[in-house]
Amino acid sequence: MAWVNDFLEKLMPTKRKVGGSDSIVIDIPPDLYYMELALYTASSLISNAISRSEIRTYEENEPVKLEDYYLLNISPNKNETSSIFWHKVINSVIRKGEALVVEVHGELFVAESYVKQTERILYGDIYSGVCVGNLTFERPFYPGDYYLFRLDNQCVKPLLDGMYSQYKSMIASAASSFKRSNGQKYRLKIEGVQAGDEEFNEIFESYIKKQLEEYLKNENAIYPEFAGYELVEDSHSSNKTSDDFIKLKNDVFSTVAHAFHIPDSMMQGNITNMSDVISGFLTFGVDPYADMITEGLNKRAGIQNFIAGNFYQVDTGKINHRDIFAIADGISNLISSGTLCIDEVREEIGRKPLCTDWSRQHYITKNFEKIDAMNVGGGENSE
Repeated sequence: MAWVNDFLEKLMPTKRKVGGSDSIVIDIPPDLYYMELALYTASSLISNAISRSEIRTYEENEPVKLEDYYLLNISPNKNETSSIFWHKVINSVIRKGEALVVEVHGELFVAESYVKQTERILYGDIYSGVCVGNLTFERPFYPGDYYLFRLDNQCVKPLLDGMYSQYKSMIASAASSFKRSNGQKYRLKIEGVQAGDEEFNEIFESYIKKQLEEYLKNENAIYPEFAGYELVEDSHSSNKTSDDFIKLKNDVFSTVAHAFHIPDSMMQGNITNMSDVISGFLTFGVDPYADMITEGLNKRAGIQNFIAGNFYQVDTGKINHRDIFAIADGISNLISSGTLCIDEVREEIGRKPLCTDWSRQHYITKNFEKIDAMNVGGGENSE
């Protein structure tokens, strides 16, 4: 696909080896680069946001940091960190429409492939053939053995693939046009008598043409001109810019951005009004996935745990970068209104709680007073 394929191959090679001696080779056809790059960008933005979130664990309505907290926020298994783990979950949801997470010996793993062995409406589905890395589990997984994360019933990737099938031919056409317009074109002037001579045609094919190709291919070359021959550059050839490719790429990225409710400027990397863009991204692009994880975790825990105050909650409040000097007034208001104690505020801004009696107390200033029933109607001066 002309020059654009060479550029994109450097960015995302068609064959990439991952790991140690047992390498995994990833083949991506050149005509899928734009869509794959757009999907990767969208998935990475959402996954990075989820990875920065804190998954809080509660027992009897009080936040605790025990084994579940460690698995969900630090390391779900011996080989992965929570960031890698949640990237896998989000990527699976985006590309497959759902992610199956199995629990084995107290550790969590994202299933790479699986089949629904039995669909049970009343008792929960059973999955088998669960594969994680190079290990395929022989046992079936029942509802108490797995978490199923699904955002909705419609997987968006097949819809995007259908749309992109039209773009592939447009990209190929733009590449062909670019190559034709920007190729080197010369005219070889020869005497009219020689042009129709069979012996000349044979010499041209076997010698002169080869000499011309070497001359045009090499950066530094000499082309000898003999009597009766003249090589001149074709002044009628026009140079074409890469604008067509940029427009097509922007169209693909914009379509993917809309599909995942991500602001266009964030997908394109041209963010100006940072606050508004981030707010829109978190509200419409990230919070649905955070809710999906919260609901998936609590569904597995069951209704009795939820009623007893034992539950999970994905907190996306720490995704946006916070400058403590910029939010100093807000911090003061949170403490002075009794909304949060000092330790709770310190946790919100990523500082270690002081864990003292006074730092756990809630304070309220004199400006916040209980409304006196006598003053509601105007107090003593009321008529």
